[in-house]
Amino acid sequence: CPGQPSNRLAVMPQEPVVQYGGSVQLNCSLACTGGTVQWRGLDANLGSITSFPTHSILHISSARIATEGTKTCQGTCHGQLYQQTVSLKVYVLPDMLQLETQPRALEPGQPGSLHCSAQGIYPPTGLGLTWYLGDQVLKEDDFDTVEADEMLFNIVSTLSVEGEKVAEGAEFRCEVKLNIGQETFTRVASVTVSTRGDTELPPEPTISTHDAITALTITREPLTETILELAAATKSHSTEHPAPQKFTTGIPTAHSATTTSPGSSTATAPAEAPGTAAGSISRGTVPAVEGAGTPEGTVPACSLQIWSLPPNGTRGRALRIECQALCAGNVTIRWLQTPVALSQYRQEVAGGSSALRLDRAEPQHQGYYQCVLLGHRSPAAGLRLLVLDDSSSTVPAIATGTALSLLGLVVTGVVSHRLRKRSRYELH
Repeated sequence: CPGQPSNRLAVMPQEPVVQYGGSVQLNCSLACTGGTVQWRGLDANLGSITSFPTHSILHISSARIATEGTKTCQGTCHGQLYQQTVSLKVYVLPDMLQLETQPRALEPGQPGSLHCSAQGIYPPTGLGLTWYLGDQVLKEDDFDTVEADEMLFNIVSTLSVEGEKVAEGAEFRCEVKLNIGQETFTRVASVTVSTRGDTELPPEPTISTHDAITALTITREPLTETILELAAATKSHSTEHPAPQKFTTGIPTAHSATTTSPGSSTATAPAEAPGTAAGSISRGTVPAVEGAGTPEGTVPACSLQIWSLPPNGTRGRALRIECQALCAGNVTIRWLQTPVALSQYRQEVAGGSSALRLDRAEPQHQGYYQCVLLGHRSPAAGLRLLVLDDSSSTVPAIATGTALSLLGLVVTGVVSHRLRKRSRYELH
């Protein structure tokens, strides 16, 4: 077989990139009749291998950070050995950025500050953050990185703006880019300040594979309203899965996108009870602010609750994870994070509730679940779920083993008794 090893053995893709929780296939091929191809030196937990005479496919599902690294493929052709390696990279990037302003309603001519953050990012290298005013770059790569759990990182950046830049129609934008291999992933959050004399509803939120836009309305003073349009635009592959984030609760900071009257009250999200384990939330109602009413035409802020039935999954048994909105009217719930792709669940949507169902829970369904309410600035709800082995299945085995042991003792006793009687008979 003439030719150089690097030309004869081919691996595709050459620079594989997979999102945390996603799947990827690496195909190694060798154009040689009677040759062999095989992936080598792999931990069995990292994936499964399907081999054919001319090529071998490495299947990796539910990718984790520990999955990344060098993968080696070897082939033989008429007694000659060939080898190729590729470096698999895993990345994590949340669907949305968190953008806050101080004061909450920026006033034209008055200075303020903007706070942009993202939770749960990997790797920290190849990461960039840019602040824009319209198309003008205000600040680049000025952010703090904090190490979080599970080898993930959180980033945060603050932009201080002078009063002359806070003008009517001014759009401030925070853009985060992650460059990994030949891929670039972008997340954008923006806020536009507009002071008007009447109330104008922002556009309805829309969700697609590539874009996510959420619009919020915040009431200020009588006859004057500031509309903050928070856009979280996603530019990435359609196979992306939401990134893992830590369990968060909080108080909603804005009303839903509808016409509101001055002096309306805001309902608070129920806080986690003392001594309650993370991922366990009791169901209840949203209490109103003490001493405040809800004027006619006002929609109170929403909160989310998430739970599973049963509280912990059992391998091989049915499991249901439900996220419910505590607010009036029609709302839309979106699942931001699941351990595996949403297509592996049976999703049920009814009113202000969305549920994921499994007929048979497996270890890969264990992990972090997070849901969010579209069109509202309520905090996301999260749940860390365990999938345990069915301990009851070991009881019959133990009982059977015990019964067999007792039966063995009985048989041994009978045989011994007969042997003793036979020995006495022979002696006499």
